[in-house]
Amino acid sequence: MSIPRLAAASVVYLRAEIPAKHPSASVLGEERMGAGVAVTPERVLTAHYLVLGASRVEVIGLDGRTRSVARFALDHESGLALLTLDGRDLDPAPLSREDARPGQPVFLVTCTGDRERRGGSGHVTSVGPFEAFWEYMLDRAIMTTIVNPGLAGGPLLDRQASVVGIVSLGLTAVGRYSLAIPVGLFAARRALLESDQPMPAGERRAWIGFYPQGNEHGVGITGVVPGGPAEQAGLQKDDWILTVDGQPVSNLRELYETLWRKRPGEPVGMQILREEVIHVFEIVAGDRYEFYK
Repeated sequence: MSIPRLAAASVVYLRAEIPAKHPSASVLGEERMGAGVAVTPERVLTAHYLVLGASRVEVIGLDGRTRSVARFALDHESGLALLTLDGRDLDPAPLSREDARPGQPVFLVTCTGDRERRGGSGHVTSVGPFEAFWEYMLDRAIMTTIVNPGLAGGPLLDRQASVVGIVSLGLTAVGRYSLAIPVGLFAARRALLESDQPMPAGERRAWIGFYPQGNEHGVGITGVVPGGPAEQAGLQKDDWILTVDGQPVSNLRELYETLWRKRPGEPVGMQILREEVIHVFEIVAGDRYEFYK
């Protein structure tokens, strides 16, 4: 049997139901479908936004049987989620002990439905910084040439069918068709995610609840999360961020690096340009784990 066929046994289809009142429902929807990969007979690793706010999650294996999810743990910093099932009958995939590297041959296996698995192959184009507009940043994002033929959340694998990352996003830039979160981020927090303990307060980052976007002119706000700290403080769409706590910011990485020196509950000062007038705001940083629980 080929390695991709063997790897397919570890890939699961997942379906999540999210209450309409949850803060993520208006953006990500009330029903989400994705893929995941078994890392133990009873645990599945996937992209966290697929189950964010879920009241119910089901997992369907290659055998077509539905398994219920007893609990799941989210890691907003990495963008990963670990699901714990009621049973222990999945075929886990091994985790790679080596970091992905440019030029490395890789393949992915994902789902297009509860019984169908599809794959794609290519290579790693780069491993490096990635910043997104939802207050998210990776230092070593894995960029590949693979066009994902199905749902997000499935594994990126090496030639030995070991998991090197979790496929999170599809990117249209030439040579950057799929982005994967390195599995090393899971390995670093595995013990915590497998426990029933919440993320320690000291490891939680300040969260503002806005959508910043960087371009050649600086960093502008394209929207705010309803009910979040930014909206409560009076920040608005089309505002431009000049400084954070007195530090000039000209791109998303500078913004996040400065913002994440703070923790939830601490004040964050911002100079904002709005209609050619500079305004000063003090925002009390929120806790994303509490807001989206």
